[in-house]
Amino acid sequence: MKKIATKCAAVAALSLLPVMAAQAGGGNNHAAVFLGVTSTSDATEPTVGLEYEYRTGLWDRKIGIGVVAERIMGDANANLFVAGVVVHPWQDLKANLSAGKESVSGKSKNVLRIGVGYDFHYDNISYGPVYNLDRISYGGKTSTSHVIGVAIGMGF
Repeated sequence: MKKIATKCAAVAALSLLPVMAAQAGGGNNHAAVFLGVTSTSDATEPTVGLEYEYRTGLWDRKIGIGVVAERIMGDANANLFVAGVVVHPWQDLKANLSAGKESVSGKSKNVLRIGVGYDFHYDNISYGPVYNLDRISYGGKTSTSHVIGVAIGMGF
């Protein structure tokens, strides 16, 4: 059953690519689908997500504002939403600092995320590895998650 849910979620996430392609044209906006895993001390679960970034005019367009929504499947069965700053210090390298919430079984947990990635480009299509470290706080306890995967997106 888990494999079927994972495949359905991946197909649903990838179905957004044609929509993004129709809006392509370069510019300050970038949207991507994330496919990967979230690892904790207890388990490693499949993760799918959507990412959006708006590149501001600051520091020669090297600073952006982004939002991320992820679904952590399997036993975790969690939703994560974060927003923050994305910095592009050199070529297609990107680093982010975000804060938000993770919802698990009706419980809302605070999330602080730091991450890094690199985008390879073919025209307006981007793809590349992403790594995020999440610090999750709830009820005085703190845990850590490692989120590793690939983002496939498009600028418009």
